[in-house]
Amino acid sequence: MVSVWKNVQQNRPEILKAVLFDMDNTLFDFVAVKLIACREILSYLGGGDRNLKEDPAELFSYFLRGTYGFEDYENIKDYMQERKVFTEQAYLQCCEIYDREKLQNLELYPGVRDTLEELKKLGLRLAIITDSDRYHARARLMKVGLLDSFELLVSADMTGTKKPDPAHFLFALDILGLKPEESLVVGDSIKRDMAPARRLGLKTAYASYGDWRPTEETEQCFDFQLKTFQDLIGYIGTLNGMLCSDRYIKKNQIDP
Repeated sequence: MVSVWKNVQQNRPEILKAVLFDMDNTLFDFVAVKLIACREILSYLGGGDRNLKEDPAELFSYFLRGTYGFEDYENIKDYMQERKVFTEQAYLQCCEIYDREKLQNLELYPGVRDTLEELKKLGLRLAIITDSDRYHARARLMKVGLLDSFELLVSADMTGTKKPDPAHFLFALDILGLKPEESLVVGDSIKRDMAPARRLGLKTAYASYGDWRPTEETEQCFDFQLKTFQDLIGYIGTLNGMLCSDRYIKKNQIDP
């Protein structure tokens, strides 16, 4: 049995041709590594003060304020200054710890690598659309061994803006030469990924397994919910009118 079995509808105009992935918390748990980085910063700053070591969530909360970007070092500086532990040397060391620990502790969600390989076998074009800058995005993808898995990377420094601004999605569609209905967006944020993509007419798969935020929207503004990354295979098979793999056929007890 071949690994891909196509089922009619060859002339279907809206057949899926590309998948645009958010990166952080969609491919890997980025909040987890940020908390590890915050813990290591507090351990460095705390010395004999156990209070600084006990709650990395307190430092992490500074990144959530919206005063600066989610990855901006100024959040660390504010924390240090408000607790009167700021020195230029210590600040630079904390920034180094922050970047090092985030990168070293990155691990893919289960099934990501195999699923991406299967999508490529189906002839789908794969891209990353991230609010990270290009340097850090490439470093993270290299760390988890996925840098060569995507033909396009769209980052915040390339578009000059961040999601939910539509620029990331439009940039990717333009470079790939595709229509919105020919593409699927996969992301963990309803507000920043699902809602803007759907408004543009792209198909949407909500990676709820990676959404660490409180509920952002009351309405279901996505087409499909992924409870695991591997769920993507079955959904794309449904979209394209095909059964994507022996595994999918067996799982759903379908006789080809």
